[in-house]
Amino acid sequence: MRFLGGNGRDRWAAVLIWLFGILLAVVFLFVVAGFGYSAEVCFSEGDAKRLVVELEQKRLLEQEVKEQEGLIENLKKQVDLLRQENQLSREQVQLLKEQRDIYKTLAEEKDKEIRKQRAVGFFDRVKSFLMGAGVGGLVTLIVLH
Repeated sequence: MRFLGGNGRDRWAAVLIWLFGILLAVVFLFVVAGFGYSAEVCFSEGDAKRLVVELEQKRLLEQEVKEQEGLIENLKKQVDLLRQENQLSREQVQLLKEQRDIYKTLAEEKDKEIRKQRAVGFFDRVKSFLMGAGVGGLVTLIVLH
């Protein structure tokens, strides 16, 4: 502290004043800076309450979104299962149609066979009747002669 000059006691007083001045300057800068930025950083009590409510609503909405996303995933799985079920039902309907056509063809063939048997049966009966009548007539002629 040679630059201050004077005796020892005066020097220490000057150093203390100089340090006190620097301390006041630093404190002044913090206070001025604090007031300058306090309007940007501090909130009124109403704004703080509104901010807390909005943050809580945001948290609840995010939770709701997660739940809805889970529901959407479940619904997508259900849609896939229903599509598979629908495809299987279509295949089953097609198989049933084919089975119906096969039964219809079998029924028509059986109907034709039954009609043949009935037609043949009628002529066989007439034939049998005529043969029986002819044999009976021959026996009668032989016995009567």
